[in-house]
Amino acid sequence: MTASVTTPIRRTKRSRVMPAVLLGAAAFALSACQDEEVEASAFPDLQACQQAAASGTVLFSAADCDATFQEALVEYERSAPRYDDQALCEEQHGGGCVAQEGTGGGGGSIFMPLMAGYLIGNMLNGNRAATQPLYRDNTGRYATAGGSTVLNGNRGTTRLSPDSFRAAPAAAAPMTRASVNATGGFGSSRTSAAPAGRTSLGG
Repeated sequence: MTASVTTPIRRTKRSRVMPAVLLGAAAFALSACQDEEVEASAFPDLQACQQAAASGTVLFSAADCDATFQEALVEYERSAPRYDDQALCEEQHGGGCVAQEGTGGGGGSIFMPLMAGYLIGNMLNGNRAATQPLYRDNTGRYATAGGSTVLNGNRGTTRLSPDSFRAAPAAAAPMTRASVNATGGFGSSRTSAAPAGRTSLGG
């Protein structure tokens, strides 16, 4: 699965922040098990989801949009990538990082990428909608924190494996430059492990 906006850096004591403007591409790149896929859509923000729901172009209602957006914000707070240095965060996510004051080691700040959209899946035979926040990587693609899905854009509709909505582990200690160098950074394990198949989609 492969699939990724730069926004001004903003500093806040709480990080429930969405960029005012998020640029999206219309194409997704994905790989999923064809026999267990669910209808899924990605949106750069809540307004885009509500507009799509009003137009009838997606299976989700405006109420689904609002509920899943709020769930995505909670998940963002719980599992978003964290870094001990603003420049390092910006390198990994193409800019657009925010600080959480007083939460780093020794009372310093940690830095998190802005939530660059959210993914909604029509799970459990349509009885509920699942969601995951999306983060921009340094190649301009978008990924879930757990890395089960990487997209070329943050706007569009397709079918995805339910694994795309698997919750990521809770954020641990902020990543340092040494740990990023050791692991290859945000997105490297996602893209290297992803099969080569691609599907271009509109949204």
